[in-house]
Formats: sequence, structure tokens, C-alpha cells
Amino acid sequence: MTPGAAEATRGPSAVRAVLFLDGSYEEAAFYRTLGEAAGLLVAADGGARRVLELGLTPDLVVGDFDSLDAGSLGILAAADVELVRHPRRKDQTDGELAVDEALRRGATELVLVGALGALDHTLGHLAILRRLAARGVAAHLASPGLAVRALAAPGEARLAARPGTRVSVVPLDGEAVVTLEGLDYLLEHGVLSSHACLGLGNAVAAGALARVQVHEGSVVVLVEYGAETFAAPAPAAGIVA
Repeated sequence: MTPGAAEATRGPSAVRAVLFLDGSYEEAAFYRTLGEAAGLLVAADGGARRVLELGLTPDLVVGDFDSLDAGSLGILAAADVELVRHPRRKDQTDGELAVDEALRRGATELVLVGALGALDHTLGHLAILRRLAARGVAAHLASPGLAVRALAAPGEARLAARPGTRVSVVPLDGEAVVTLEGLDYLLEHGVLSSHACLGLGNAVAAGALARVQVHEGSVVVLVEYGAETFAAPAPAAGIVA
């Protein structure tokens, strides 16, 4: 799949999968709203307990089940929820396996929640975003106060966050060439280096459409607005996505 292909599939037939991972959760209403709107609700191991606590039922649960209690497993079994089991000794995390399963089932957009918390797992989830961005799959991490998206060249995203919202753009490897529009600090084919902090602590400007374009390399975009969707650019006139 080429970069941008997944974004182009959004529409009536698009499937937005929300993946509940076994990480940190705040503000139950935020996660319940995301779960209720999901076209496919997937839980990675202990993330299933979080789904049940919200009064929701996942479509499937993926993992080795080393962090899911017997009571939750009983509830899932009674609800006839599909359980995709993997051995405990494996080379992929439960989150990676859940992502792969969602894609196999036709998901065209992924939202990962419970993905922030322990630093090692947070870094791992950024690696997942980077892999998906390279494949052109629309995916981001979401929490009440932070949304995170990886973009690989050629790629871009429009931001829905209000003026004043903090935005940081960080290169993932080496250097990235980016254009930043609608932010307090603008760049036109500017170079961001993974050895420097340029790109941190920007903000959405008043009365402007904020947009991040990546011309070379790859970046991670962090927006302090949990409902950020990183919308794909609108197609040009006469072009049907």
C-alpha cells in the first residue's frame, strides 16, 4: 500500500477500528465515546477488562491472556466474544498482534487507546505508528489530552485543534523535511533533525488552517487535543477519492 492510500479509502465503506491496549486510562467518558463509535472494537489482552469496565463488549480480544483475569474471561466467554490466542513466548507484543488482526479484518483506520503510560511500551507503540505510516495506513494514539500520529513522506495531515493548542513535530530518524502551516512558527521545506529540538512546543495560530506536510523522512506529530483526527487533505476538484 502506498502512502496516502489508506486515507483515500475513508468514506462510507471505511472501517475505523478502536484498539484498547492494557495501558493508562483517564476520563472514562472519552474512551466510552470512542468505543461506541468504533466500526470494529478490538482489545489487546488486559485491554479487554477496560472495555468491559466501560459497559462495552469487544468484537474480539487478541493476546496471550497473561494480564486478563478469570472473571473478565468468563464475561467474554458468556458474551461469545471471539478470543484470538497466542503463546506467551512470542516476538510481537499483544498490541502489535491486535493491530495486525484489525487490518486482516478490513480496518482502514486505527485508533489506539491505552497506549500511553510505561515508557517502554509507549516507545513501542510509536514504532507501530511508524510502521503503519510507512504502509500508508491512517493510525493514531488517543488519550483525553493528547493525540499522536506518525507521518511518512509524502504525507500530510490537517489539524482540527483550536488556536493555542500545543503542537510538536519530531523527526523519527535522522532528518525530515517538512512544511508547517497555520502554526505560530512556520516552516517551508524546513529541516528537522532528530539530534535537535526544533519542532517542539509550537501551537495552532489564530484564524488559520493548521497543516503538517512531510516531504522527506518521517515525523511524529503530537497534539494536545484528544479528539484530534489528523484529517486527510480534501481531494482536488474533479478527483474522486
